[in-house]
Amino acid sequence: MQKSVVLSIQVILCLLFMSQFLFADDSNYPNDPLTDIEWACGTSTVFDIECAFNGARQHENTELGTALSDIELPDQVIWDGLSDSEKALWLVNVERFDRGLVPLHGVEPNVEGVAQAYADYLLDNDAWGHDADGSTPWERLNANPLINACHDFLNIAENLAVFVSTTFIPLPIERSVYMWMYDDSGPSWGHRHAILWYPYNDNSGPPGMEGFIGIGRANGGPYKGPFSSSWPNAEMIVMNVFDPCSSWDYPVFFSANRVDFNNDGLHDISLFYPGSHKWYIKDQSTPTYGTTDCIPTPGDYD
Repeated sequence: MQKSVVLSIQVILCLLFMSQFLFADDSNYPNDPLTDIEWACGTSTVFDIECAFNGARQHENTELGTALSDIELPDQVIWDGLSDSEKALWLVNVERFDRGLVPLHGVEPNVEGVAQAYADYLLDNDAWGHDADGSTPWERLNANPLINACHDFLNIAENLAVFVSTTFIPLPIERSVYMWMYDDSGPSWGHRHAILWYPYNDNSGPPGMEGFIGIGRANGGPYKGPFSSSWPNAEMIVMNVFDPCSSWDYPVFFSANRVDFNNDGLHDISLFYPGSHKWYIKDQSTPTYGTTDCIPTPGDYD
């Protein structure tokens, strides 16, 4: 567990992180940074998010001799239109993809529901921890009949983060993923390991992708939880992950992909929106599904 405090004129932010996994060893994830890398940018726009992640990537390149490239997020209007789970999926997958790892397949409503229920529970009951409700993360996931009926064993299950403040808390999803990835030495990089985990069993859905993510987010107050005093505002973030079995029935859900659509040797970013049958290719076009200018993108969307 880690606690860090950021002070400003109007805001005091405290963060506590927890990750739950079993039997981890260093063959299951890439190398960790040597030191924590604090968020060193603003907290308002996609440019601030890019600034923070790219600064951390450059720091990691220097420390570990890696060659991580800068990320480019979708335009602000596109990013603002994504759900919390979609934002987390995008950030998690770009971190996995750029380290040569199989990306997660997408957001799954059952996993999302488990995460949301536990985020609500922690905030409503002024509680904190992976077993605050008397169950483990795996038990909560397996209490869902569909998940329980079709899952492969996975050592990892859950990351938690909570922000508390006297006022508005900006970018809680983006900063949670960032700190799980780059500012996590206190918990021995356990949250980072959960994000960059190797051993998903790629036996279901389209090849080259495996695993689902779901984000739960609850906000409000007052909240004391593990802190010494109560705070008027809190953002509770729960991330659950799940590896489906080979016979999982893939529904329509959000998927984020990085492939080369225009043969320029660079990975392009595509985001598909099943509800509107539209998808977006970074810096190229936003066609409607089924038109003549559509370019196939991997994933089981329908």
